[in-house]
Amino acid sequence: MIEIEKKFLLTDAQQQALLDGSRELGQKTVEDSYLDTDDYQLTTQDYWFRLRDGAYELKAPLRSISELNSATNRYHELTTVEEICQELDLNSTGDFNSTLSIAGIKRFMTCLTNRTSYEKQGFHIDIDTATYLDSHFEYAVAEIELLVNDESEADEAERRIIEFAKKFDLTTDRVVLGKVAAYLKAESTGHYDALVKAGVLK
Repeated sequence: MIEIEKKFLLTDAQQQALLDGSRELGQKTVEDSYLDTDDYQLTTQDYWFRLRDGAYELKAPLRSISELNSATNRYHELTTVEEICQELDLNSTGDFNSTLSIAGIKRFMTCLTNRTSYEKQGFHIDIDTATYLDSHFEYAVAEIELLVNDESEADEAERRIIEFAKKFDLTTDRVVLGKVAAYLKAESTGHYDALVKAGVLK
């Protein structure tokens, strides 16, 4: 599946309007540790590699960074070790942790997210509040998402998300940082600046 998603910073009134008439899907707490090399080889290519509640996941960009001019974020999500090794061109040792260590890939931050999920008019909505290991920084962000089966459906999904968001007076032409990027801007400016220089962040 391909995720088409857009992030928003909501006022109380916007959140109330957005969630009015929605169906709550549940609440959960998620622990994510994000991994990269010391010189940011993954994140500067818009790869977001994490260990979520004991399972590895990789969000791989749908397009090259030079082509990322869309209003939404677009990712393939890979959830098997075999897929991740292939996507990142890692030489598997047969032990994934060893493979990562040899490649110099290690944890650079951990966040704990309290998430409430909703469904409304076919859209998936997440309301997140994140705290971070060894940091006093906190961040709240909302995300509207559609899943599509094929890249050819991405532009239409983006159009639908933008139109849906505008119904609730959400600002759609603003780039909103995700939980990791917001943390890096606050706590790891060297890493954040590298992402801006690489064109991953604007």
